[in-house]
Amino acid sequence: MINLSKIQIPNFSSADEIPELSAAIYHARIEKILERMKEENLDLLLVYADREHSANLAYCTGFDPRFEEALLLLTREGKMTLFLGNECVNVVSELPITAEIVLCQELSLMGQDRALSWDLEPLLCEAGVSQGQRCGCVGWKSLMAERLEIPSYIVELVEKLSGSRPVNANDIFMSPRNGLRIVNEPDQIACFEYAATRTSGAVKNILEALRPGVSCAGLSDRFLTGGLPHSCHPMLACGPVIPNGMASPGNKRLQEGDYLTCAFGIWGALTCRAGLAVTSPEAFQTGRGRDAWQVIENYLAVTRAWYAALHVGVSAGEVWAAADAARDDSLYTFCVNPGHYIHLDEWVSSPFWKDSDIALPSGAALQADIIPVSRVPGISVNMEDGIILADAALRDELLTSHPGMFARTQARRRFMIDQLGYQLSEDVLPLSNMPGAYFPCLLDTGFVCSFEPRKSS
Repeated sequence: MINLSKIQIPNFSSADEIPELSAAIYHARIEKILERMKEENLDLLLVYADREHSANLAYCTGFDPRFEEALLLLTREGKMTLFLGNECVNVVSELPITAEIVLCQELSLMGQDRALSWDLEPLLCEAGVSQGQRCGCVGWKSLMAERLEIPSYIVELVEKLSGSRPVNANDIFMSPRNGLRIVNEPDQIACFEYAATRTSGAVKNILEALRPGVSCAGLSDRFLTGGLPHSCHPMLACGPVIPNGMASPGNKRLQEGDYLTCAFGIWGALTCRAGLAVTSPEAFQTGRGRDAWQVIENYLAVTRAWYAALHVGVSAGEVWAAADAARDDSLYTFCVNPGHYIHLDEWVSSPFWKDSDIALPSGAALQADIIPVSRVPGISVNMEDGIILADAALRDELLTSHPGMFARTQARRRFMIDQLGYQLSEDVLPLSNMPGAYFPCLLDTGFVCSFEPRKSS
């Protein structure tokens, strides 16, 4: 049973400063990448990045390109060459890894100088690409081995110089089964927790500022990143019909009874809430509100089942099955996978599908991303937050290395269990500062949904 009552969300706070990663972490990552290259029989690994697809390069080097593209070439012996355009080569800071920085003006913006070093082909030769080598290309999407999504001219040059077509090597980083970016170090987890406090704080501030007549553009100044880059564009939209959930803030003004969707993502976190702009539970007693409440009740039951099924080592198929078993098929279906891995990019990959045998590992960062597609016209509900799966050993590490962060995750757990009625394994560490809290009356966020049984507030 779902209760709708006044519940105070505690001030869980956040870290005072942006957590940072040490050079030792990046060196350890490179060693793991080299091991995977040997397992995949790769002589070379070419990591491509642009502004939108920078997570794999940043994972390797601590550097993400701004305005331009960039390439990292890693040889089987561990030699690293970073190819940058005019602007990036002049602003690249001290890297945590040892790499040769090479100017490749072919990567620069249109109209800029290309008189010094524009042609990538001889630069690849000098960096070690030669006949008889097998090269893996890393972009942002795992496809079949022979299908590559990075720019074709790069693929053609590597094929010409090595004598064989490169293969898709994105799984080294992004495979839902054993991708290197699926398991996170304690310091990386601290970074993600900081990000989640920013995204959840921003969305909470927007929801608390909702009033009839306020514009989405006027609310958007509350999208504050705390210094971290966006992982996706800020999303905020409203209207008498369900708005495009991916829309950027515009001039539309909220009216009572409107639908509203709000989502904010920065590196390592995304928070989303969507529903009806109403003032009290009475709005759900008749008409459209009654239909909406039926979907809300079942949606939250599915969300609770998803959380309850999570623990280190559980197969993602079991979690999918638990969520699907709680879903009323007459009301809605899943828009996308119910949950996915999150990292610097908002969606790394997802292990959650029917009969998936992928075991969820300790150190995984997961996004509760259960988006319903209602079979009842005119119904919108959504709630997204991030969590970490951590076994006892990792929890001990986090307690020692990041005691403040760990204490906040434990406080969030207590709130979700005691006040909201969730069932959580000890392995589940919530990162959001409004963890599992759904506000069906968006014009009064004091009303929060909870489950029976729960402790009284």
